[in-house]
Amino acid sequence: MSDHADLSDNNIETFITSAIANARRDVLLQSDGHCMFCDEPVAVGRLFCSKECRDDYDKEQRALKIAGK
Repeated sequence: MSDHADLSDNNIETFITSAIANARRDVLLQSDGHCMFCDEPVAVGRLFCSKECRDDYDKEQRALKIAGK
């Protein structure tokens, strides 16, 4: 018979397994000299030209993930 600790351990393990699977699905971005959102030129090693573009990119990616794309 399971007690509360066993149930909690099971929930934590399920959460961690799911989080790892989600992280592996995420594509790692590489800088190509252009903003990943608006395609403006950026400094070497930068992904976005501004925090607004970064935030908009993140918002767009979350929406795509929710939509299953």
